[in-house]
Amino acid sequence: TSTAVINNMITPLSTNDCKYPEDRPCEKYLQFMDSSRQERTFMIERLVETYANVIDSIWNVKFQPEQPKTRVIPTKSFCSEILKRSKVTYSTVQLSLFYIFRVKRIIHEKLRHRLQAASSCNNRMDDLICCGRRMFLASLMVASKYLHDKNYHNKAWSKITGLKISEINAAELAFLKLIDYRLYISKPTFDKWYTQIHGHIQKGY
Repeated sequence: TSTAVINNMITPLSTNDCKYPEDRPCEKYLQFMDSSRQERTFMIERLVETYANVIDSIWNVKFQPEQPKTRVIPTKSFCSEILKRSKVTYSTVQLSLFYIFRVKRIIHEKLRHRLQAASSCNNRMDDLICCGRRMFLASLMVASKYLHDKNYHNKAWSKITGLKISEINAAELAFLKLIDYRLYISKPTFDKWYTQIHGHIQKGY
């Protein structure tokens, strides 16, 4: 993970960043911010690695119809590059990952359906949902928009990713429909989620 990604993600959580100005961040987040730069660097690298592994696990190749082999960059490298360019915060990535888990069951259903239908499937919305990298991007976008009042327009996300704005719009809409626009997460739920993820990525330090 590049230094730029790390510098972006160690930005302290502000009241504007969490939607809960009356509450303190959870204990694990405070521990994260009080830790050394070396430990935070390790945690961020582990978070990116964990996210990439989750994407590869949910959108497993066993669900993909046989396609001509093409060279693509590893998922972790792809995620790191998007995070570096978008300059998202640590909490945004955490929330984005939560959203992915929230729709995991539906994604698996669609992937199985697509595999059974094979090449006869011609639904553009499902095509987007069945692409892990498109859904990673869309989840990151909606998490960032949910947490921050000032945010990138989709035109900016188009420049960040190199995708056409029509692709960005379509991926965002597909994800919002997939999650049924359920972007709200209560503070107790987020604190529990954060603590679980923090405990997982802290292993090995």
